[in-house]
Amino acid sequence: MRYKGTGLIVAGMAALLVLNACGGGGGAAPTPNTAPIARAGSAQSVSAGAPVTLNGSASSDADGSIAGYAWTQTAGTSVTLTGASTAGPSFVAPQVVNTSTLTFSLVVTDNVGALSAASSVTITVNAPVIVNVTVAGTVRFARVTYRSTSPFGLDYANPVLRPARGVAVRAIDAGTLAVLATGVTDASGAYSLTVTSNATIAIQVVAQMQRAGTPRWDVRVQNGLTGTAPYTYASAAFSSNVGTKDIDIPTGIPANGSNPPSLSDRASGPFAILDTIFTAIQAVVAVAPSATFPELLVDWGVQTDGSQFSTAAGGVQYIQLLADLGEDADEFDQHTVAHEFGHFVEHNFSRSDNRGGSHSLSDRLDMRTAFGEGFGYGFAAIVLNDPVVRDGFVNTLGQQVSGSFNAETNPPSTGAGAGCWCSEISVVSILWDLYDSVSDGSDNISLGFAPIWAAMTGDQRNTPAFTSIFSFITALKAAQPGSAALINTLVAAQNINAASIDAFATAETNAPFPNMLPLYANITRGGGPVIVRSIDDGGHFNKAGNGGLLRFVATSTGPVTVTLTTSNPAVNSDPDFFVQRSGILVALGDDGAPQPETETFNVTAGTTYVINAYDCANGCDTVQGTPGDYDLTVTIN
Repeated sequence: MRYKGTGLIVAGMAALLVLNACGGGGGAAPTPNTAPIARAGSAQSVSAGAPVTLNGSASSDADGSIAGYAWTQTAGTSVTLTGASTAGPSFVAPQVVNTSTLTFSLVVTDNVGALSAASSVTITVNAPVIVNVTVAGTVRFARVTYRSTSPFGLDYANPVLRPARGVAVRAIDAGTLAVLATGVTDASGAYSLTVTSNATIAIQVVAQMQRAGTPRWDVRVQNGLTGTAPYTYASAAFSSNVGTKDIDIPTGIPANGSNPPSLSDRASGPFAILDTIFTAIQAVVAVAPSATFPELLVDWGVQTDGSQFSTAAGGVQYIQLLADLGEDADEFDQHTVAHEFGHFVEHNFSRSDNRGGSHSLSDRLDMRTAFGEGFGYGFAAIVLNDPVVRDGFVNTLGQQVSGSFNAETNPPSTGAGAGCWCSEISVVSILWDLYDSVSDGSDNISLGFAPIWAAMTGDQRNTPAFTSIFSFITALKAAQPGSAALINTLVAAQNINAASIDAFATAETNAPFPNMLPLYANITRGGGPVIVRSIDDGGHFNKAGNGGLLRFVATSTGPVTVTLTTSNPAVNSDPDFFVQRSGILVALGDDGAPQPETETFNVTAGTTYVINAYDCANGCDTVQGTPGDYDLTVTIN
């Protein structure tokens, strides 16, 4: 029994040894973990704004499983990834102008925490394909015309539509007002603009005419001279897919012609002004195809000092027009607009020595003013091809009325308002009869506009005399010798000595007031005093006889001194003068002090100078002292 026991013990030991061998370090080494593999998926090409889903589901782990995903963007326009820790995160492709590439990196983690190498994928975002459409149409504005029955004023109740020619148009975003496209209407008012499809837009018409190159012009209508933009009119919003969009700009004025709340409500007014100027420009371009018009502002507002052409500080040229419907408004008075544009044309292409100031058709004017104002109305009649000059206004009864005169009808030969070099009506009639093709009475000539333009831009521009009907007719006859006899007949009908006419009116015998002739007195250096007259018979400042004119031809080069005194006995009497050389101001005797008035300046031998001397009681733009008839004594030493 004991042996047996011993054998059992041995057997038990063997079994224990076997168990120890199975659990001990005497076998093979354990297998290492394999890192997972990240697969970021295939490259994609998408449209801007499209939803995009990345695909990392092909990532794998050879000896385990994928426990985590980590996506990051490494290049391109930044986007927001939704589900960046999932196999398939998503984002929205950014809006791009040009095709762009986005790059994303994927790193995966396996079930024991091992990380993969990064895998990248590129997403190409294509710029949207822009589909353009054309929006076209015609822009028209409402013009107010005159009634054909009494009281013959402007008929605001019955406006008529006319094409808005040569004006700027814009397509604008109806929400942001951003300008999307620009263009210009043609001679029929038509426009065409290219914009993107399915856009909500409006068409904005701008009260500006611009043309680059040759010929060239830039005219805009605004309220004021600085700090304002041109007037505009915008259509209601519409879809750019509409194709055709016609724009009709209303007057915005009640049928009774009363003022609406603001000038901007009178929508068609600025475009009526521009259309009259467009007509005038085309008439000039027809005879001067390379004409370059300087920039011009039209200040259309509620002014108090009448319509006028002038130059502001900084050299800005502008036309001022009235806009008060309760008294006088100019936007639909085509002759008024064209008249002021005529002053602009004369100033820039010819020359004007016009004294300016207030004037009426019956006034006996300074010859420079008579010609300048007559040219303005004559130019208007010619470019509008309409001799009936009209001007609407409101009378004391509150009625819309108009005044008018017919350039085809000559002034009377005698009596009040008779034809005269001092009458703007005479100048208008001469210019119109030179232009038109109708023969009547003394008018048997038809030159058209080209010879008139040639004379104005040639000898009239350079005349050593002051500009007047005398210098103009002298220039015209020199250029049209074959028509001299017919021109003489036409001019003589206005009581102007035409046959012997010259720029200095040396043969003129007709004077509206006594002691006015000759119109120019000759004066020499060291030749003693010369007396001329300053009278107030016709009124003040720009009227005939307010000052005396003198002609001086320099015999040597060097300084001269002009001295002026007046017979006006007032203690504060103030005689003034200025000197011109072919339109250029070379001296100004205007110190504001009592007499004598002196000024020294240099002259060039053989050059003609003209002097305008006046007593400020008659000839200054504001009355200084007691108006009357005075002798002016002038010497040159």
